[in-house]
Amino acid sequence: MEKGRFYAVGVGPGDPELMTLKAVKTIKNADVIVVPTTESKNTTAMRIAAEYVKDKEVVSCHMPMSKKMATDNWEKIEEFHRESADIVGNLLDQGKDVAFLTLGDPTVYSTVMYVHRILDKRGYPTEIVPGITSFCAAAARLNVSLCEREEMLHIIPATFTDLDEIEKYKGTKVLMKSGKTIMDVKDRLAKDGAMMVEKATMEGEKIYKDMNELKEPSSYFSLVVLHSKERQEK
Repeated sequence: MEKGRFYAVGVGPGDPELMTLKAVKTIKNADVIVVPTTESKNTTAMRIAAEYVKDKEVVSCHMPMSKKMATDNWEKIEEFHRESADIVGNLLDQGKDVAFLTLGDPTVYSTVMYVHRILDKRGYPTEIVPGITSFCAAAARLNVSLCEREEMLHIIPATFTDLDEIEKYKGTKVLMKSGKTIMDVKDRLAKDGAMMVEKATMEGEKIYKDMNELKEPSSYFSLVVLHSKERQEK
């Protein structure tokens, strides 16, 4: 029997209208939809794509995203990745095409790529369907560009919190998933002219063009944009 194909599908930042035509087509044509779940049973990607999933077979894979676990027990997380790859591999062996849904774009800090890598090494046919990233969506909601002319763009994960080091980077800095620690650095970011979007394009979206307006910790889906002083002066 011919093996099925694995698709890592980016469903975009939150607004279903921001899903690509290719993502929609891939989901519609897939035999099985796989969604990642975390400790909180997070199914955000599924809610975004719900209109196109409908009566399809849906399989959940537990993919914990705890910062503490990632720091203290990466081997345990890798075990979850292998278990997810085993689940998907069984479906592929049955000749089923599988679409694994992920927020934003699969190639940017996405857990689906760990499963993709394992399956690719095992010889299964794999493909990546790109999606609109959260930082591009956030810039659009702030009504600004991220980088112009020779400006560099730095995408920085929330696990990297050394602002002294970050400030050395030239160009625009984007701090991904900054919600949990944002109050610890809010005043400094406000002084530096940073802006923030919480839940960009999702229900409950909040936009802060002045970080001084932030009065309480924000959600996991928070993203900070810090332009260079030169850009801010334009």
